[in-house]
Amino acid sequence: MFGKILKSLKRKSVIALFIIAAGVGLYYGLRPRTASGEVRYVLAAVQKGTIVVSVKGSGQVSGQNQLDIKPNVSGVITKILVKQGDEVKAGTPLAVIDNKAGVKAVRDAAQAVADAKLSLESAQLAYDKLKEPPDPVSLLQALNKVNQAQRDLDKLKEPPNQFDLRLAESELQAQQENIKISYDGVTPRLIRDAYDDAVPVLKTVGQSLQKALYDADSVLGNDNASANANNRTYLASMDKSKLMQADAMYTSLKPLVTAYKAKADALQASGASTADIESALTDAQKCANLMDPFLQTVYDVLLNTLSNTSFTQSTLNSLQSTIQASRSSISSMLTTLINQVQTIESAKTAYASAQISVTKAQTSLDKLKAGATAADIAAAQEKLNEANEALAKLRRGTDATDLAISANSLARSRSALVAAQNKLVDAQEMLADYTVKAPFDAIIANLPQQAADQASPSTVIATLLTRAKVAEISLNEVDVAKIKVGQKATLTFDAVPDLTIAGVVSQVDLIGTVSQGVVNYGVKIMFDTQDERIKTGMSVSAAIVTDFKAGVLLVPNSAIKQGIDGPMVQVLNGVKIDSNTANLGVTSKTLPETVTVQTGLANDTQTEITDGLKEGDQVVTRTISGTATSAASASASKTTTLNRAYGIRLPGMGGF
Repeated sequence: MFGKILKSLKRKSVIALFIIAAGVGLYYGLRPRTASGEVRYVLAAVQKGTIVVSVKGSGQVSGQNQLDIKPNVSGVITKILVKQGDEVKAGTPLAVIDNKAGVKAVRDAAQAVADAKLSLESAQLAYDKLKEPPDPVSLLQALNKVNQAQRDLDKLKEPPNQFDLRLAESELQAQQENIKISYDGVTPRLIRDAYDDAVPVLKTVGQSLQKALYDADSVLGNDNASANANNRTYLASMDKSKLMQADAMYTSLKPLVTAYKAKADALQASGASTADIESALTDAQKCANLMDPFLQTVYDVLLNTLSNTSFTQSTLNSLQSTIQASRSSISSMLTTLINQVQTIESAKTAYASAQISVTKAQTSLDKLKAGATAADIAAAQEKLNEANEALAKLRRGTDATDLAISANSLARSRSALVAAQNKLVDAQEMLADYTVKAPFDAIIANLPQQAADQASPSTVIATLLTRAKVAEISLNEVDVAKIKVGQKATLTFDAVPDLTIAGVVSQVDLIGTVSQGVVNYGVKIMFDTQDERIKTGMSVSAAIVTDFKAGVLLVPNSAIKQGIDGPMVQVLNGVKIDSNTANLGVTSKTLPETVTVQTGLANDTQTEITDGLKEGDQVVTRTISGTATSAASASASKTTTLNRAYGIRLPGMGGF
């Protein structure tokens, strides 16, 4: 029992010592580095070159030489250009698919390129203009603004000009004339005059209304005894209803006209109550509006009356002329009344405006007497300062920040043009895909489709037989998304290590196979050349080129770091790189500069730089610290000492 306990304690001690030793090792290995060792930087120069991006896979050489040809686009098949049994060469058109969508895509992409070129030209012009020295006209204009601002400031500081004072006083007096009260001691003169002008008009309207009523009664004979005796027997001989209507209108209209005339006659020529005048204007318009249809009815009565020996046509014509003249007079009076009402309203508006004008004139005079305020002088001084600063800035030339912003805009315009050109190339390539071509020399074994059939990337246009060998490889779902028919590839073989054969992708499976939760897709690659050493079933490795660029700036992948603002590199220029320092690194008294960059294509070893660096810049690919080695050695030494002190051997920690 005691032995088991001792054995258990020993095991626990060993575990505890292991933890202690590991902690000591971590402390010495991860503690901050001291300045005892020098830091060395492994550098690489930014160079122009060609970057190739490829997808790699492996498989076997197939024994089959039959391949299905499928289009890369969808659409209606317009033509089948071959027949079964034909021998075709690589590039021979097999079928044509309706390309309207492709033509539109090319047209749109071409327009986008044209727009991007215009934007680039505008950005270039703006940048060039910023770099140019200021022109004499701009300098003269800026100097004139400074002089004007100085004159304005000097004028504010001067005492009030006597001429300006007299002018302001005259303006105030003129405006005050417009708001004087009239002789009645109540109504403003402007408004009083308008009301007084209305009185004679109202009296005249009263006379015109009474005369029109009298002229009408000379026809109807309601109050005119002689007219009644002569006319009533013959009036409206064709339609008595009009006569009855006219009689009724006369009866209702006469007291209104009589009352109005009495009111108008009672008005004083000047100083009459404005309320009485307004009431009379209202009654006058009411009577005039009623009088016109009444006179029209009387006229209709005459039109319905037949002439005879006692009531001649001449008499009828004379009465008709009288009534028409009365109608014209009343119509004219009604227009005059409306104008008079408008005149009064205009006078009221003019008086209100005059009051505002007086206030403004008084304010201007008071301000002129008081002179410029401290705030006015300060504002004028600020305007002068701004004009001087604008002139100085113009003389200094373009600010470095503005020039940098313009340069960035120019760079963005260039990038936008490149992107638009790339889209145009893609659209043109897709347009070419609407013509399905043989990817290699072969014989047409089968043509399952006909013209007018609908085609898609899963449709077999033709089945080809070829003598060329085929490599069948498998790619995962991420890589296969980058692969399309026609891409170039290089093939290598385990059995023939010194052999590399070029090929072209001829088929990509649309349906994958699932194995242990992983989806893989088959890809077939046709050999460009044949080699008798390659046998069916041999293992093959393929690198399919998905993209490449020539003449671009390249840096090693190890130089790229991810920063807050995006990809970045450390640049250390001015340090000589030679064969001795390429791997060991170099020392520098200055720290590397961190530069944010824009990246393009990238493969396993290199990354394209589209902005932020220039050819010849030296970037840090690795940092070597002298303290790293010494710290690690110290950690190992202390761990070994602990092991020896307690007589234990720990895996991976050294021994006795």
